[in-house]
Amino acid sequence: MSAASPASGPSTESLPAARRAGASEKTRAKARFTAGAPDLLTALVEAERFFDGSDDHGRPLHQKILAAIDTVKGGAA
Repeated sequence: MSAASPASGPSTESLPAARRAGASEKTRAKARFTAGAPDLLTALVEAERFFDGSDDHGRPLHQKILAAIDTVKGGAA
């Protein structure tokens, strides 16, 4: 049996096309994330407001929400 048989997986000729397809998927995913950043930021700010005055203020989940807000603000700018 030949090493280039269909059962052995994709041929090397299809790899550049697969790489291009992967790059376009990443580009589309980034565009979706960037387009959704204002909505995400709004949701995160609303979640952060929940912690104002609560016993959980400053706890790990609150810290993660604050970090996510900083990340989205940095990514959306």
